[in-house]
Amino acid sequence: GSLIITAIKDGGNYTSARLKSENLFEFNYGRVEVRAKLPASQGTWPAIWMLGANFDTVGWPTCGEIDIMEQTGWDKNTVLGTCHWFDSGTNANASYGETTSSSSATSEFHNYTLEWKTETVQILIDDTLYYTLDNNSSLPFNADFFLILNVAMGGTLGGDIDPAFTTDTMEIDYVRVYE
Repeated sequence: GSLIITAIKDGGNYTSARLKSENLFEFNYGRVEVRAKLPASQGTWPAIWMLGANFDTVGWPTCGEIDIMEQTGWDKNTVLGTCHWFDSGTNANASYGETTSSSSATSEFHNYTLEWKTETVQILIDDTLYYTLDNNSSLPFNADFFLILNVAMGGTLGGDIDPAFTTDTMEIDYVRVYE
């Protein structure tokens, strides 16, 4: 079957789930494929992402973050791929992201893929490349990372939650990692 992450209105609050492979499965370089169908409700913020395994010792953004797929709460026809890191030159968070159109992300399954190599970080949807970051030794994308799957409610990319919201889901058909 599928892994179902359900967001539920619980009185004046919301509950959901976050699954992470931290301290269970961490890896460096490879291909990650996640076949998923995303929630359709305004205010849901689904994400398929990764954090550097050294997160607990160096914190964010120094550990690095790779967002294989994020979707905003207000635009369900677009998905985002982004990398975040600490830029010692500017002494601040640095980010590079791209978006792509996906008009059926909430009604059909799609493959969200990361191709992670020593020289590049690439993100694809249904094997169509839309994001490339040139990797180098000054970036944190050369060490072990762990996977995270979650549906958040509201917040920076979730935005305003539909007042009529009761429940919605992100369905995961599979997660495959090729090293």
